[in-house]
Parts: sequence; C-alpha cells; structure tokens
Amino acid sequence: MILHHWDTDGITSAAIFIRVHGDDELFTPKIGNFYLDSEDFSHVVSRERVIILDMNLPDAERICNHADVYIYDHHRSTLVKCAREHYNPFLEGKYYPSCTTVLMRRFRYNPDYLVALGIVGDMGPKSREIEEWEIVEKVLLKHGLEFSDIQRAVDLLDSSFKLDKREEVIENVHLVLQGLDAVLESSGLQRNLDVVNREIERWVDKAEDRGNYYFLRMSTRYHIISAVTRRLAWIHGKSALVINRREDRDEIYVRSPDSDFNAIPLIDMARGMGYRAGGKKEVMGAILPPNEGEMFATKILEVVGW
Repeated sequence: MILHHWDTDGITSAAIFIRVHGDDELFTPKIGNFYLDSEDFSHVVSRERVIILDMNLPDAERICNHADVYIYDHHRSTLVKCAREHYNPFLEGKYYPSCTTVLMRRFRYNPDYLVALGIVGDMGPKSREIEEWEIVEKVLLKHGLEFSDIQRAVDLLDSSFKLDKREEVIENVHLVLQGLDAVLESSGLQRNLDVVNREIERWVDKAEDRGNYYFLRMSTRYHIISAVTRRLAWIHGKSALVINRREDRDEIYVRSPDSDFNAIPLIDMARGMGYRAGGKKEVMGAILPPNEGEMFATKILEVVGW
C-alpha cells in the first residue's frame, strides 16, 4: 500500500513511486488528519507492506507492529527505527523542498514534470529562489509552458483535497501520470478550482493587518486554511496567523516569508500541549479541540514576538 499526503507533492510522489516500482494500492488519510484515526489505522495495518510518502506520520511505529514500513519524506521528523527504510534528508540535517526531490535522489529518478509539480506544490513562487528551480525551468521549457501554467496545475490537483474529495485525490495520482496536459485540461478539476478560489478570496479579503503580521478568524468546512494563510503571506509579504473554527475542531496555521522565521518551536510547543501539529521551518499547522484556537494563538504571539 502506498500511503501518501493529499496535496500535489503527495500525489506526484505517489505517481513517481508507481513509475519506479510498479502500480500498487493507493491510500490517503482522512483529509485534515495528519494521523490515522481508528478506521484508517485498521485499514492500513491489514496490508503486509506500507510505503509512507510525504507525511511525518506519528502512527508509523505502531504500523511497524503489523507491516513492513518504508518512509520517504522531507518534513521535520525523528528516525523511525522500526521502519525497513526511513529516507528523509532532514535526518542528515539537509533540507529538500519536496518529497518528489527526495524520491528523485533516493531512486535516481530523472527529474521531470512530476518532480517539478512537487516542488511548485510546496514552494509556490519561492521555487524561483532555490537551487531546484533549474528542474522547474527545464520542465517549463520542454513543455512550452509558463510558470503560471504549472502553478495552475498544482491548484487544480489541490482542489480535490480542499473540497474534501478523498477518492478524487487518489484518482488524481492516475490522472497526473497521464501528463501535465491531462491535468490542465480536466474540466472536473476546473469546476473544483472555481469553487475553491471564490471561497479563498472571500476569506483573504477579511484578514486584518496588524502591522507585523496578518490575522484572520474564519469558519469554513473546506480545507483551505493552509491556502488562505499562504495567500496572505505571498500577497502581502508578511507573516500570517489564521484560525479556522470547524464543528469538531479548531485549526490554526502560521506562515512567514521571512527567511529568519522558524516555526519549529511553535510545532514543539503545540505537541507539548497535546495538539497534533506539523510543518516546516516556514510554516506550522495544528489541530486543536473546539474553542482552543484563540488561547493557542495568544501563546504563539508571545513566542514569535509580533
């Protein structure tokens, strides 16, 4: 079983793994859960081999008790000793911009549009500022595309998880294997994206400029808090702190375009308080019990000093 994240980097990482090793069963956790609930866990451990892509899954050690586990990732993590292989350059103190670049290195996979989509999926416009931009640039040249085209392909692929279409996320792995044109010409994904863009813009326009950062309280059933936070940071060139209130949980995201910003202490603080949290140097996302978002936002502001 290939267990992958639901975003573009996770989708294209699953596609690369299929190209390298052949087809396999695909699975993504319930969207919004960076862990396996009891139903998902039971399903996963019924398999003999589990490949985890683009997720720092806290359940990995438990899965080892039932199946052979292989992990390929680029997020902040600690070594899962029971895994048959845990390949993450972060464990060596190295930062890779996407899981697709990790798979490229591990399996000597020739960089192509799948690798480029993963990079742009996680890095967005900042892709131009990193060494791996050369990969993206060559793909654009080969396919006769502009950066806006590959960014649109990312947005189309991401639209499925944002609308909570879990089965469609898995279908997108097979779609992207057909090529960039198959993604760009998908009418179904375009309809998704139209809905997503309207909802994102509705909330972005409500954000409050607090000087050093933008702050937003929102309440939507769509999985767009990451996209809203990213949009605020990219548009305004400032840090952003966003709280989303759902029926069963509060969600909180912090992102900063400042190269000196470090979200790792925030991730550690969230986990220390018993919350499920993850991210990278520039971003932190956490899931909290209902009505605890405001309290945790206050603690975040105390730590970052905004």
